[in-house]
Amino acid sequence: MNILLLGGIGSGKSEALKILKEEFSANIIEADKIAHFLYEKDRTGYTALKSVFGDLILDDKKNIDRKKLGDILYYDKDKLHRVNGIIHPLVNDEIKRRLLENRLNVVEQALLPNDKKIYNSIWYLHTDKDIRIERLINTRGLERDRIEQIISKQPNESEFEAIADIIIQNNGDRSELEKNIREALR
Repeated sequence: MNILLLGGIGSGKSEALKILKEEFSANIIEADKIAHFLYEKDRTGYTALKSVFGDLILDDKKNIDRKKLGDILYYDKDKLHRVNGIIHPLVNDEIKRRLLENRLNVVEQALLPNDKKIYNSIWYLHTDKDIRIERLINTRGLERDRIEQIISKQPNESEFEAIADIIIQNNGDRSELEKNIREALR
């Protein structure tokens, strides 16, 4: 079974993944980690991004500097769409390669999927915005304004809910989240 787990920053996706791995032996695939893997020197993502930005996004060791790249993409929507058009298909291909047969596979990402056909179910982890903000202040030390900016760049609740088969509430503690995940797996 292939599940896509969606949710914005601070929604608790990492905690949900821990539960799915520890309690249900799920094969966890994180889209962000795949993107970072593809950014490594001489990988397809590295080559593609270097062809678009040249040395502007490289550090002194010629590795992609994700902060430099992020700063560029944060302020330039056209470049963001261009990079997404390059990287998302590469990430999607790698996700497909990592799916295991006869296993519970959970793919986590913060963005809407390009290819919904590979999933048996799409879950949206819903957490109230105020709780998300509080979590991010406490766990990552981010400031409220920065969190609001990040949230504004991600899909909104209605976009996530429109494609989700299951909406999992995550406004409580870990035991409540685990209970909600168990119910979703039935």
